[in-house]
Amino acid sequence: MLLAKAKGQTNTFLPGGHIEFGESAKDALIREIREELGIDCTAGRFLGVVEHKWEQDQVVHCEINQVFEINSSELPYGINPTSIEPHLEFYWCHKEEIEKQNLQPYPFRHLILRYLNGNKRVWWESTVNVNLDDSNRNKFF
Repeated sequence: MLLAKAKGQTNTFLPGGHIEFGESAKDALIREIREELGIDCTAGRFLGVVEHKWEQDQVVHCEINQVFEINSSELPYGINPTSIEPHLEFYWCHKEEIEKQNLQPYPFRHLILRYLNGNKRVWWESTVNVNLDDSNRNKFF
């Protein structure tokens, strides 16, 4: 699995970004991958949604993460791609290492493991009604 990280931060996240007005989620993912890595890809199968709430600098934020498989001949597994954006870095992570990577939103940790272990059911999970604690404070991108 490819992870992204803001340089100097401890949290990791999945590549992607915000959807612009009038843009589909798949088109946004393709655009973000092109902007962040300079490669072309296709957005494939829809994997699921995670609603997430976190606190940063005493301000509560919420987001909705739509997750898709991506395919690209320009993204060979095992060779860490070079980021075009100077504040980001990207690297491949084996499924055995997911827990050590501080992947956010944290529900992705078990959802992605479940997917990689063969469970291809679409997922939905939410932390919106979960109390804020150390797992969802100071999330940085």
